[in-house]
Amino acid sequence: MLSRRNKRKGKQDLHFLNKEGMVSCNPRDREAAHRAEMENIATENPKAVTCKKCLKRMDSYQ
Repeated sequence: MLSRRNKRKGKQDLHFLNKEGMVSCNPRDREAAHRAEMENIATENPKAVTCKKCLKRMDSYQ
């Protein structure tokens, strides 16, 4: 039987880290940024982002 984490593996969105190192879609949650980095679902490359909320926030910054 697969754990919940293993079931979701590969289906997680890639999140954007802003200049402060926070996840763009949830910039006030430091733990979210830490989890994203530890689970390798965070990037500073804007072209690699797949999270819809991050993409929306990135558009508003530019």
